[in-house]
Amino acid sequence: MFRTILATLALSTTLPAATRIFQKFEGDGFDGWKVEGAAFGLAPVAGKNLEIEKPWTAYSDDGLATSAHGGDGAKGRLSSPSFTIEEPYITFLIAGGDYAGKTAAQLLIDGKVVRESVGKRSLRCEPAVWDVTGFVGRKAEIRLLDDESQSWGFIGVDHIIFTDYPNQKFPSTTRQGAAFVDGLTTTNVVAGVNIPAHSTLKIEATFEAQQITSPTAITFDDQGRILVTETHRFRQGVEDDRDRLYWYLDDLASRKTSDRQALHEKWKDKLPREKLTEKSEIIRRLADTDNDGKIDESKVFADGFNAVLDGTAAGAFFYEGSLYFACIPKIWMLRDTNGDGTADERKVVEEGFGVRVSLSGHDLNGFTLGPDGRIYGTVGDRGLSMITKEGVTYDYPNEGAAFRFEPDGSGFEVFHTGLRNPKEIAFDALGNAFSVDNNSDQGDAARVVYLVEGGDSGWQMEHQAMHSFHREIGLKDRPPSRWMDEKMWELENPAQPAFILPPCAHITSGPSGLTANPGAGFLESEAGHFLICDYRGGSANSGVWSFAMKPKGASMEMYDSRQFAWGIAATDVEYSWD
Repeated sequence: MFRTILATLALSTTLPAATRIFQKFEGDGFDGWKVEGAAFGLAPVAGKNLEIEKPWTAYSDDGLATSAHGGDGAKGRLSSPSFTIEEPYITFLIAGGDYAGKTAAQLLIDGKVVRESVGKRSLRCEPAVWDVTGFVGRKAEIRLLDDESQSWGFIGVDHIIFTDYPNQKFPSTTRQGAAFVDGLTTTNVVAGVNIPAHSTLKIEATFEAQQITSPTAITFDDQGRILVTETHRFRQGVEDDRDRLYWYLDDLASRKTSDRQALHEKWKDKLPREKLTEKSEIIRRLADTDNDGKIDESKVFADGFNAVLDGTAAGAFFYEGSLYFACIPKIWMLRDTNGDGTADERKVVEEGFGVRVSLSGHDLNGFTLGPDGRIYGTVGDRGLSMITKEGVTYDYPNEGAAFRFEPDGSGFEVFHTGLRNPKEIAFDALGNAFSVDNNSDQGDAARVVYLVEGGDSGWQMEHQAMHSFHREIGLKDRPPSRWMDEKMWELENPAQPAFILPPCAHITSGPSGLTANPGAGFLESEAGHFLICDYRGGSANSGVWSFAMKPKGASMEMYDSRQFAWGIAATDVEYSWD
């Protein structure tokens, strides 16, 4: 993965001066493109749609835009922001159906189709070139169209380039649509899953047997029982600005959770408050009560997390009788004092997280125990603004952060800022803290971040606002991106501002749960390694990566990164007590 990213960056630096990548279709959204209908889903796919039998091939990097969500029958459109044609050629990759005017990539000027390309009834992407010499200086938009429900009624498009050189060489596919890699072996427990050699796979719980639904995070109590958080409110109570652009300016102006409360009150005619509160997040406890090695008890440990401001159940950590639970706007301490398997004591550590709706998934995340005996966690760029119990003010409404507090809930501190959507914290054997922060859909990559006292990784909400929502903030054209132009997301380089702590590695496309090897047990090859879930929606192109970090001057660098388990849509990974 690391070598492939380096190769991609090297390619981008050798493109002709008059070449610009317009859209790469990577990450967890479509940037400023307008989505209509269900066919294109909510984001690019990494290699395979669940509804089609085989994977897409020969696309560039990790993902491509496809209209196969829902199979042949679904219809929809994906339309680019308006742009001015400045180069004589537009080239891109295309695959899928061959229905002219139905499954097509189209160039529109003044609302009229002036160029069009279709697939060849193949899942293999091939280059297409439009000569637009006669349209230089004109305003245009690109539309990806799926208006066909017969066989091959879908389209795939990737890597749109504006250039004066039509025979572009496109970057290769990162994963080639395959999950099998050296060192992994197949298992007959779940078809398509690959696991480390000399290990076994066991299914502990399912929806059918234990009612487990949409699990987001796991932890183990002091009896070895599993506590798992479930999200039932994701985009059904936990909203996303991309679905509610009418309130975007109000959301951008929010600086406290009370402002977000007022936003929902203002727009209650469009989104009734009862819609925000009809579903609750859940914590479920799974137990083997007769010690036969099989889970035979499933209980709801805690629920009732369905207030207007409540976010995704996105993190859980058990320590000395308390379950620390992450659910915007609060960090909870939950205890079962009478041993009946349900939480009867609830305490709020701190509240004031999630001052904005922002993008779904940019929530409070998981916790871990630090070498200093304190509990550590992260929050995404839904932001935070609070006065702690000790009277200390922390006001970071425009960015994500890393924080810590004492196990009794006191002494809350923010110690690293400028993060976008960090997923958990893990410590190496020497007490160095790391997180993995997600990309921003601008062609940047997810980043391994070395977390230090007073560190600032440079991310601010303005980077997303001016890129993804420039029209909503009153800008006709997308302005320059300081995050991209100053190469703040890249590894250490001279173009970066001096105040930031640069990332130390790039890995994953959809980082989720993160953990560190505890130093004993399991595979010797994992000693000193971290595990990070790479969640890309479907299982075919999702899995878990293993990597290690070592010092590089005053920072860190990655080594020995490899796929650990693949073909699993994993959202969290933890080592159990055994």
